[in-house]
Amino acid sequence: MSDLFRSSHSWWAPSSKHAKRTAVGTTAIVLALGLITWSVWVSPSSPVATAVHHALGVKTASDKAADPEVLQTKLTAAQKQIWKLEGQLKSTSAQSGSRGDQLAQLKAQIASLQSQLGSAQAQAAGKSGSGSSASGTGGSSSSGGSGSGTHTASSGGGVTNPNTGPSKDPTTTPVAVPSKQQILAQPSRWYGLYTEQSPFNWAEYDQVSQSVGKATNMVGFFQGFDQDFNANAVQRAWANGRLPLMTWESVPAKTGNDQKFVAGYTNQDIISGKFDAYLTKYADALKANGQPMVIRLDHEMNGSWYNWSEGKDQQNAQGSYVAMWQHVHDVFAKQGANDYVIWNWAPSRIDKLGNAKYQTLDYLKEYYPGDDDVDWVGMSGYYRDADEDPTFQNTFGATVAQLRQVAPGKKILLSEIGATESGTSVSGGQKAKWITSLFDALAQPANDDVIGFSYFSETATTVVDGVRSTNDWRLNSRSDSLQAFVDGIKRTDTDYDLQEVTP
Repeated sequence: MSDLFRSSHSWWAPSSKHAKRTAVGTTAIVLALGLITWSVWVSPSSPVATAVHHALGVKTASDKAADPEVLQTKLTAAQKQIWKLEGQLKSTSAQSGSRGDQLAQLKAQIASLQSQLGSAQAQAAGKSGSGSSASGTGGSSSSGGSGSGTHTASSGGGVTNPNTGPSKDPTTTPVAVPSKQQILAQPSRWYGLYTEQSPFNWAEYDQVSQSVGKATNMVGFFQGFDQDFNANAVQRAWANGRLPLMTWESVPAKTGNDQKFVAGYTNQDIISGKFDAYLTKYADALKANGQPMVIRLDHEMNGSWYNWSEGKDQQNAQGSYVAMWQHVHDVFAKQGANDYVIWNWAPSRIDKLGNAKYQTLDYLKEYYPGDDDVDWVGMSGYYRDADEDPTFQNTFGATVAQLRQVAPGKKILLSEIGATESGTSVSGGQKAKWITSLFDALAQPANDDVIGFSYFSETATTVVDGVRSTNDWRLNSRSDSLQAFVDGIKRTDTDYDLQEVTP
């Protein structure tokens, strides 16, 4: 394993540059505090306003011009209050459907405060904050243009996260990144996270990482076919040594996951060339950015809930998914962008699809684009029901077995996984047991082809086959679940090469 991303000098360590930037940092924090104050007092009666006001202790204009370290302490306290409120908000969201407007407003306030706090903290640490203006969620759009060229060729053999403290924003300083070939050849495994706003805001991501105690080397986010290549997202990931894993959905970004048909976005629309100008522009921008990434194109295609699946609800003919995937791949190949893309084909867990037909090997084979157009195979796999056996084999076994038959020799990434906390309080901590079983399985030689996972650390409401459910997937949803993950990720028999994270 190369030490490509290890550094003997941490970016936040004291330096001569830090001293020179103290005045700039002070100004940035004061400005951020002003923005936060304005945002909070727009709705002075909200619990977010009250808590942040108390945490910051803002009084007068002269008080705001205090020592940077004092202001930083106040900002940190406010951030902790926001994390606490966000957890309470999500819990309330899961239990009540009658306060939607109020909850949405609070969520918007929290997102705004998180973004402003993140920017202020980065600038207080002496960073320029370049490229940190995007603060949306994984569905937000930011035109990448031709990229900023903030990459350099590397001679190392893999990805190692250099980030043992707060996440960094991208700067104009070139960032060393591995090549696609080096990523594919990396001998150690991948550990990624999805959080609500990463990679556009790292507040919650850093909180989870600090709780776990290990740095990630991958980060997941989502885009739709109405959004341009987001160079900012990719650069923000690599600024922290994290391989970007983008789920690219061939529908508009705001489409609900229970919307089975979106007119104008069928597989045939893509095959016909309707989106070729968009795809060409996207591929050109990705290539110009020069930093590799994973694209999980139209995932969970073997289910019945997405627009790109084949069925009467979607108006997609049999074989159209493969033709669509190959068409997108061909456009990227023509533009030379595939040198920077790791294509990840990732169906859903087969044994929970309901229809027996969907669970057959022949059915899954019909969706496979072919070895030439796929770099990694993968899957989505969730532990949803507390009545199930909380084991790796139960959640992943049937699907992984079929993946090995569909694409012999391909590496398998567990592209999107999670375990719900529902029911564990009365049934013996199934989530903790499930997490322990995950790492037990990764330690087995039979699973050496499973190169890692990306964990969905969010509370979310989903619709699968018409059934709506809300689940708390977060790694830190309960102390026993978090401890099981902490114990698992630090094991020495699972081929992980991750750095310790310090507060």
